[in-house]
Amino acid sequence: MSVPAPPATNRPLLPPFPNGWYTLLLSRDLPIGAVRSMAFMGQDIVVFRTQSGEVAAADAYCPHLGAHLGYGGTIIDDCIRCPFHGFRFDARGECTFIPYGTNPPPLARLQMLHVRESHGLILAHHDGEGAAPAWEVPSLDMTGWSPLLVKEWRLRGHPQETTENSVDLGHFSQIHGYSGVEVLREARTEGPYLTAKYAMVRMAPFIRRPVRAEFEVHVHGLGHSLVEVEVPAYGARARLFVLPTPIDGEQIVLRVALSMHPEIDPKHIHPAIAVLPRAVVRRMMARFIFRGFEQDVEQDFVIWKHKRYVQPPILAAGDGPVGRYRTWAKQFYTKADVTRV
Repeated sequence: MSVPAPPATNRPLLPPFPNGWYTLLLSRDLPIGAVRSMAFMGQDIVVFRTQSGEVAAADAYCPHLGAHLGYGGTIIDDCIRCPFHGFRFDARGECTFIPYGTNPPPLARLQMLHVRESHGLILAHHDGEGAAPAWEVPSLDMTGWSPLLVKEWRLRGHPQETTENSVDLGHFSQIHGYSGVEVLREARTEGPYLTAKYAMVRMAPFIRRPVRAEFEVHVHGLGHSLVEVEVPAYGARARLFVLPTPIDGEQIVLRVALSMHPEIDPKHIHPAIAVLPRAVVRRMMARFIFRGFEQDVEQDFVIWKHKRYVQPPILAAGDGPVGRYRTWAKQFYTKADVTRV
């Protein structure tokens, strides 16, 4: 008697928590004295900003008797205060005060995450073996660039697969309607960094003509992608960010963001807006480009939701450097997990 095959599953084969840097919050969403609770890499954490402006992230549970610091925890000076017994912990996890008039227990320490704050983002580092960061996401000078426009979704997905779209040339025409896809610079890697440059054409609804855009991709690990966009027909430049962050092994928070360069010439866009101030045109263009960016990302959702990770993939000429990307991505997994990638 034959045994029926198990039902097909949509669960990913990829290990859920690759190593690297991931976005927790936007800087503007964590003011002085704020405490934010969230799920990150399968654990509850709190992110807080001290009165001096320092950002810290820690395991959410007080090591004393287990109270959740995200529910009633407060900032006093440069420490987070536990709501249960009033123990205070600084941004390095040290217990600096207990309310009994005695010394803090030597083992009373919060488990801290490595965090960085750069170009408007608060990033945390994850390593499955507990190692300290061996590389950093480069800081960007945002002077003069417009404030970030941001959209956030919570969805089933994996950061390796969302980031893979940046090298999957075949899907640009089939999913997003681009034509004339050109490779201006082949993909290359250097440690945790991957870069490539493409050009594509798509019909622009506002000016009703095909518009060519150039995309220079800068990928730092699986959690932080920067795409520098130049649209010569508009005289416009923008920075697009793609920021997937694992939550619980099944879902991610996917943030996308855009910032516009201050130099833009309205007459390059449309005669009807040539009389408007450049600042107004820049805001209009930022929202116009960002809405197209959002729509591109949303078109991928149905694929990510239902797809299965195939390893090894059966690749064809025209796919782009997907195989090279997957080889590069192996470095972000622990030795125990790398055989599954």
